[in-house]
Amino acid sequence: MLLKKKIQASSLAEAVIAVSIIALCIGIASLVFIRSTRVTINFQDVKKQTEIQSELWEKLYKQEIEVKGPDETILEVLDTENDSIETMRFKGSDDKVLWDQDWLKE
Repeated sequence: MLLKKKIQASSLAEAVIAVSIIALCIGIASLVFIRSTRVTINFQDVKKQTEIQSELWEKLYKQEIEVKGPDETILEVLDTENDSIETMRFKGSDDKVLWDQDWLKE
């Protein structure tokens, strides 16, 4: 009978080690998956920051004063202690600060 058959200790230890390694791999894979889904939000913020920076460089190159952020961003102009500099703060739709840029007043 199958129930009367004795399992050797080495095969039992091998089975326990194999199951624990499989469980460890599944746990690591689930952590990587969860963290990768959270990271995409940060990549979207980085994409918006890059769009803001390239628009600012374009305005600086063309020596234009009128600056506006990309779509779905809010531009706030803040005064600083320096009379000739103002800070432009770009915020996302969730009021998260994407980029702060100091700009010369005209």
